[in-house]
Amino acid sequence: MGSLRERYGQAKMGLKSPPFDFERVERYIDWSRGFTTFFVRLQNVAFKSIPQRCMEMESVLQMGTKELRSALPQLLESIFGFGNEAGWGLDLVSRTTNIQDFECLRRLLSPEGPLLSLVYSLQADPYLSYEFPFSCLPAPTRHTIEDGGVPLFYANKLQYQGYGRPIIALTAFECYMFYFVHCLVNPQWQKRSIHWTNLTDCLYPCLLDDYLNYFLPLYKDSLPPMPHAASPVRSPVVHSLLGAKSGSPTPPRSSSRPGLLKSSFLAAHKQHTQVAPSLAQSEAETYRSETLVQVLVEFWLNQNNSSTDRQTTMSHSPMEHFLPSSNHVRLVRMLIKHLHSFANTATHIVVASPYQSHMVSSLDEFKKSIFPHIVQKKLYAFLRHGFDRWPLDCSFRIMLETWLSYIQPWRYLTSSYTTKSVRRDSDADSKTVEEKWFPFVEGNLLFYTVLYQEFIVRLFRMDLTTLFNACMLFRVAKVFSLPNLSNMIQRAEREMCLLRNGRSVMDLGGSYLSPETNLSLTNQIAELEKPGFQYILMYGEETLQVIKQVLAQIDISRRTITALENSFTKPHKSGLAALFDVSSWFDKEERSVFGDLTSSEVKKLKIYLDSATKNLCYIFDISSSEHSSDTMHTLHGLDQSSFLNVSAYSPNKTPDYIRTDDGIQLTPLGRRQMMNKMKHFDVCYQGDPDLQPIRSYENATAVRLLYHLCNYVNTQFGEQIQSLYDRDDLIGRFSHVFLAPSLSRGQKIDSPIPSSTRRAMEEPRLSLRFFGSYKTMMYLCFLYFVARVWLGMGPVGFTLCLMILIAGFGLFRAVFLPVKSHTS
Repeated sequence: MGSLRERYGQAKMGLKSPPFDFERVERYIDWSRGFTTFFVRLQNVAFKSIPQRCMEMESVLQMGTKELRSALPQLLESIFGFGNEAGWGLDLVSRTTNIQDFECLRRLLSPEGPLLSLVYSLQADPYLSYEFPFSCLPAPTRHTIEDGGVPLFYANKLQYQGYGRPIIALTAFECYMFYFVHCLVNPQWQKRSIHWTNLTDCLYPCLLDDYLNYFLPLYKDSLPPMPHAASPVRSPVVHSLLGAKSGSPTPPRSSSRPGLLKSSFLAAHKQHTQVAPSLAQSEAETYRSETLVQVLVEFWLNQNNSSTDRQTTMSHSPMEHFLPSSNHVRLVRMLIKHLHSFANTATHIVVASPYQSHMVSSLDEFKKSIFPHIVQKKLYAFLRHGFDRWPLDCSFRIMLETWLSYIQPWRYLTSSYTTKSVRRDSDADSKTVEEKWFPFVEGNLLFYTVLYQEFIVRLFRMDLTTLFNACMLFRVAKVFSLPNLSNMIQRAEREMCLLRNGRSVMDLGGSYLSPETNLSLTNQIAELEKPGFQYILMYGEETLQVIKQVLAQIDISRRTITALENSFTKPHKSGLAALFDVSSWFDKEERSVFGDLTSSEVKKLKIYLDSATKNLCYIFDISSSEHSSDTMHTLHGLDQSSFLNVSAYSPNKTPDYIRTDDGIQLTPLGRRQMMNKMKHFDVCYQGDPDLQPIRSYENATAVRLLYHLCNYVNTQFGEQIQSLYDRDDLIGRFSHVFLAPSLSRGQKIDSPIPSSTRRAMEEPRLSLRFFGSYKTMMYLCFLYFVARVWLGMGPVGFTLCLMILIAGFGLFRAVFLPVKSHTS
């Protein structure tokens, strides 16, 4: 720019120079000054608080489009973060932590806020474009472009410059949405691993909800009009459908790069340079809606390859696997629910006469095509990858609920009097799935059958005695047991599959052609699955056998829970023992009975398993007698290699071990049994009883004082206590009553303790810890009250009388009752 300024000065002084455009140079100098000022102010914003940033940014946005037209990418990078830039931390801002920051950012980034108002102004220039880094595109898109293809969404965005380097050229609105959507999958956000507990309190989900409600409204006759409306350069995904209906000609093939692009693809989907006047208004009406949905689907659902395996293509790089975060999946579910509500508001026109014609609006056409042409394929790949690779923990429920939300569009119907979607969760069990949803079920058959079978496969690797896993099984069985849903799935399979000799397995091969399938199912599988896929009928014989194994697994888990619940049940006392038993007063009301589950959670777990069994039998028409016989057959046929080992949950089965001087040691077989959760030790305390943790029914001070007293006596008079305990006369038997070791000699203990500790536990000692129990204290207080009222005893007299009674009890026990020998 210095040379340009020098030439400009020479021309102004009348010196010799080539012809010069003074007006153009002055505009360039003014723009460079404005851009420099904006860049300095943008750097200073990063050191201020969020409310100050928003105020400064609003003042910067008032500079005008002339100065900011080339600075939009830098502005978006500073806000949303990009590459090594952390951005303003939109994922960390929530309404509960700082409502002022939340409101300021939401106002700045709202659909009608200052930043998007600038974007709308820049959108009016049809020649203005912005470059988006090619390396930040999803991996399948990058691989397709590198192999010479052009994804449909990028048909009018892809350019080449310098040695074939691809460039993504975007309009102002597309650039904004690319940066906004990309930050969710940005590695900087992935490293922070922020978990949003409540989506309505976090800024980023609220912004997404604002954009969805604004650009995809449910109850408006038309979308909000484009400010400074001009003929937008749209992606041809939906535009090609509208153009075909109106008879618009196919655009000529571009000659920008004829050598590498596929001719058949570009001939049909390249950029529309001219649009019919009747379509100009409809394009401006749905342009932003289409762009928003396509960008969301591209970055959030297209991170893993769907139709082909990367190992079979010309790529030289290995297959990449992107596992979304829980926040990512929750926002995908939020998007699906809104799109269902949006699509369900499409106007259904009934043609009464064949001579009557109706013009379908572009908005209704977009609503009807949003799932089959934009969302379906990439959402299937997203769910398929999640079902295959999601960890076997309770977090899988987020992915599962996303799948269930998609296959239940009837849950997101809308009321004509409200602006909110009416969720029909409470009516899901009682309402019959209406026949009008059959086209959706038929068009998304693989979502109902293949993904259901994938979930069944995961069940064999899940512990159904866990509450979360049982709840997931219950949710899936509940959805598929909806009245008329199973009938529609069966009818869709009958109409789309031509069965031959009752066989249910269809190998479509690499060409997707099979005499057992018609064209509609073949096209659906070819679109969603990869070559060599085998389709298995959901209600065929193979699936039925798998379901019977699942029912047996549920029954085994149910029996295990019942057996362990009975083993942990506290015995009931009767008579005077029940009258004076006050230990239950100090026990927790919700006592753990099965692992970390309380009694109420165990009851809920049993309800889940019982309901799942009932629903699965209803779905696949399995009678109770057939289920019982199959379960007993499976129980008798279980072995170590079966899908569920009963010994893995039996409390009396311990792993293989050997006894040494230092206690027990696991053998290699025992270690393998524990690592595979085939066997386990009982979790119980087997050390010194006096050193157990203080219980809730004990007084901590009294327990500690009594322990120090007994420890002093046992240390000072250990030899005398041992000699008294070893005597065989009446005195020795009397000492056995009050002086006893913590562990009798020869007693087996399943705990790896040192031999020195075991010998110390076998020595006789004095233990008074039972006096620290509230129960014992209340008994003593009751006896003192009786002695005080009836006999008039004082504390000293009561203590002496108590000691005499204790000594008499010990003498009676030593003379008349048998006492176990210390050598037993």
